[in-house]
Amino acid sequence: MTTAVSPAVRADQLRTKREIVTAFFASGSPRVITTAVTVVLVARLLIGAWSWADVAVVGITVVVAGIVEWVLHIGLLHASDESWTTRTLGTGIGHNKHHLDPPDMQWLLLGPIDAAVFAVLIGIGTAAWTIPAAAIANALFGWSVGFLATFVTGLLCAYAAFAHYEWTHLLVHTRYRPKTRYYKRLARNHRLHHFRNEGYWLGITSNLGDRVMRTYPADRSDVPLSDTARTLS
Repeated sequence: MTTAVSPAVRADQLRTKREIVTAFFASGSPRVITTAVTVVLVARLLIGAWSWADVAVVGITVVVAGIVEWVLHIGLLHASDESWTTRTLGTGIGHNKHHLDPPDMQWLLLGPIDAAVFAVLIGIGTAAWTIPAAAIANALFGWSVGFLATFVTGLLCAYAAFAHYEWTHLLVHTRYRPKTRYYKRLARNHRLHHFRNEGYWLGITSNLGDRVMRTYPADRSDVPLSDTARTLS
C-alpha cells in the first residue's frame, strides 16, 4: 500500500495544521475518499425523505466504527506473513513497513487504489446491514423507511468515518500537538501502540474496540515493553 505523496515528505516534518492539510491532500487516499464523501452527500441531499432512521444509522455507525477499526487492525494489518489476507491481499506488508518507520508517508496512508478498494468493500458492508435494518424498522415499528435513503445515509457516515480515520492517523504521526482532550488521547494511545506494545491501543479514532476486547490497559505500565513493536514479528 503506497501513496502519491513525495517520499521526501515525512510526517515528522509537519508541524502546523496547514502543512498537515497540504500533505493530506497530496496523498492518494484523501482525494479518493473526499470525492466519495462529496458524491454520496449530494446523492443523499437529492434523495431527501429524512426520518428517524437516519439518526439511528448515524448513532450505530459512531458506535460500531471503533470496533470495526479494532477488527481490521488486528485481523488485516497485523496478520502474519503466512495468513491468507497477507498472501492474497498484501494488507500486512505495508503496515509492517509502517511500523518499521512510522513517519514515512509512503506507508502511513493508503494509496488511491487501496482506498478505492476499501470504498467498494465499505459500500458492500453498509448495504449488508442498512437494508435489512430498514426492513426490520418498517416491520416492527411501522416506519416508512426508504431502503435507498437508509443505505445512502449509512454510506455517507461510513465514508466520513473512513476519511476521519486517515486524517487522524496522519495527524498523530506529525509534530503537531493536538489541543483537544480527544485528539491528545488518540495521539498518546497511538504512540504507545507503536513504541510500547503493538498488541494494545489498536483503535485510531476510538478506543471502544480496545475497551471491549480488553486491549486498553488502565495504565501503560500494566503492559510490558514489546521487542516486536517495530517489526511485528
